[in-house]
Amino acid sequence: MPSKRFQNAFDRLARAEERFLKSEFLAPAVGGGVVRVRIAGVPCELRIRPPRFTGWGMFRPISHDEAELIRQAGLADRQSYLKLFPLVRLVLCRRDEAGTWRGLAAHRDGQPFHIQGLVPIRLADEAEQFETIRARFDGGNFWFEGADARSDPAAARYLRESLIQRTPVDELQRGGLSPEQRAAYAVHFIEPKTSRKKDDGGPPAPHPPTTEQRLREALAHAGAELKDFTERRDGYRVSYTIGGRRHTSSVSKEDMSVQVAGICLSGEDENFDLKSLIGVIREAEGAGEIVRIGEDEYMPEEQYWQIHPRPRRRRRR
Repeated sequence: MPSKRFQNAFDRLARAEERFLKSEFLAPAVGGGVVRVRIAGVPCELRIRPPRFTGWGMFRPISHDEAELIRQAGLADRQSYLKLFPLVRLVLCRRDEAGTWRGLAAHRDGQPFHIQGLVPIRLADEAEQFETIRARFDGGNFWFEGADARSDPAAARYLRESLIQRTPVDELQRGGLSPEQRAAYAVHFIEPKTSRKKDDGGPPAPHPPTTEQRLREALAHAGAELKDFTERRDGYRVSYTIGGRRHTSSVSKEDMSVQVAGICLSGEDENFDLKSLIGVIREAEGAGEIVRIGEDEYMPEEQYWQIHPRPRRRRRR
């Protein structure tokens, strides 16, 4: 027969589970169709609907092992959750094969604990390479909180441009780069370890073009020059110059179709690909009719899509 102490603990857990089933909860989903929560201190795993959702969500339990998404969590919800955990600052270095950003500690001193080597940062889709970010560590994962306001975004942009040009680490000329930023940059010059395959005597298999090669080729074909790019979950944010003037657009990973052109196209952005967009920008600049879109430009992106809602069906030119 169970002891009274054990029975009391079991009753407390049962009451906590009952309250949980009547509540809503916030949780990050990183793929795999599950989220993890604690009920009365006990870690639990729940399957979610829809199973492909990734991001911060507000969920409602359906049963003891399943929950449904109510809505995406807002900024205030995420901040309240993340403030429960210690703050660390990291320099984003590169994405791994699964698309997860990995970063190095931004400062050797002043961190709440020692961070060694590259660590994965979860849900950092909106961050950019070599950016210094704020993250929160919950004991198992580093969660992206936002850009570090104390850092200089121009330094990250300089490193991205230098990487495109394959500038050696010892030839970086920008003052003020920290040892950690240089270390994050240097990682890209370390040859990855590859397993040796038996030589069957045939010609070596051709390597597929890298993302950089694909972007550079598409832009060069239209007379533009690649400056830097950042990988997102479903696309790339690409910066390039046309006649010396810088532009930034977002394109799809699959076929380089435009997601956000960076100039006003009356909501028809996705009717173009990266190559054809360059000609449109040249024509608009020549006519003096260009309206640039983006947070730091003439019209914020959010306002642009409010004025020009995305069409339900898009035709590719």
